[in-house]
Amino acid sequence: MTKTILLLSITLLLSVASNAQNIIEWSADYQLQKSDFQAKAPNSGQMQTASGSFSVEYETGGLNLVLNRNMNENVSCKFQKDASYMDDGTEEATARLLRYQQLIFNLYEIQARNMREKFFEERKTMLTKGPSELHQRAYAEHAKLLSQVESDTFNGTLDSEIEKWMQWSLEELDKLGDFCKTCNPKKKQRK
Repeated sequence: MTKTILLLSITLLLSVASNAQNIIEWSADYQLQKSDFQAKAPNSGQMQTASGSFSVEYETGGLNLVLNRNMNENVSCKFQKDASYMDDGTEEATARLLRYQQLIFNLYEIQARNMREKFFEERKTMLTKGPSELHQRAYAEHAKLLSQVESDTFNGTLDSEIEKWMQWSLEELDKLGDFCKTCNPKKKQRK
């Protein structure tokens, strides 16, 4: 019985460690690389394509929700390697696609920071209605933004528009600096 429990524990730990290597959390210090796109590409042959698997996840509830005002560490922005692909192509096209995918990753981090801000500033809603309503609002804002970026960049094919949006995303991330995953937001001054 003890051997079975030990074996199951080791298997679980290995599976968690394996999954952790498959996930990249957004970081200002890390830029996506071609090697991060590990899924098999469809290789349609017409033009080089890429698709990243990005997500914003949150974990709240119980005493953590009641006792902690700062929920930043409970909201994560992630990229999943084995669900993301990039076709082989020219160096120039690969660089453009990587820049575009990094832009999309930045937009997801903006969504995460917006959620963290809502969780922090709308504490009453968090406690009475839960995080779902705030998450839905942040998601709706993100969907509009993502649609605008996809339209303006022609789905990542216009370098000048990618650069313009990249600059904008970095400025937005800076504005939301108090809401990075490891940051402590400043309390509002009461009037």
